Amino acid sequence: MRRREFVKAGFALAAASSVVPGRMWADVPDHMWEGYNFGCPTVTSRLDQGPFGISQDEGWFTIFATQPSRHHIRNFGTGLVGYTWEENGPSLTVQCGKETLEQSVEKLASLPFVDVLYIRCDWRDIQTSPGKLELSPVWEATFDAAKRHNLGVGFRIQLSSPNIQPQKLSLPDFLREKVPMVNIGHKSKVHGVDFDFYEPRYDSPEFQ
Repeated sequence: MRRREFVKAGFALAAASSVVPGRMWADVPDHMWEGYNFGCPTVTSRLDQGPFGISQDEGWFTIFATQPSRHHIRNFGTGLVGYTWEENGPSLTVQCGKETLEQSVEKLASLPFVDVLYIRCDWRDIQTSPGKLELSPVWEATFDAAKRHNLGVGFRIQLSSPNIQPQKLSLPDFLREKVPMVNIGHKSKVHGVDFDFYEPRYDSPEFQ
């Protein structure tokens, strides 16, 4: 646009606004919010709010569908997990002396629907002295069984667990007197107990 035409257009707009009847929104006097009629603006153009039909795009098309299998299909990521060691230790049959740890792990690994063997142990189960790891026998038994049955292995080493308190802590015994403990109370939605739970100070140099 040329400069002269731009100036003329500006003057024309100012002249038109001066003859517009009524009060502009900026001239609304002070008023109470409660009970005031703010009015409802007239919407001349609004996006389509639906409902939308399924045929408006091709997003509903099925690219591929699998067929059910009559055989077990291995799924190492999210398949059925067999715990060779859980929060409270090995299986109850092992704890009661009815079978050995190796027998229990082998029975679990031989189940046709198990995909992964899992060890969920505490820190105290893998270390009993400074600077050296001493893995519980369940580790060797689990890896041997997994190799024989072509299974995956997963594990979790817990730094703290309420399941073995108050008899013992997940913390190794050699650190018990070196790491400050914090009383976190006895309220628990899962454990109906009348004793206080303790957590280690995670910022303690000995703990780290």
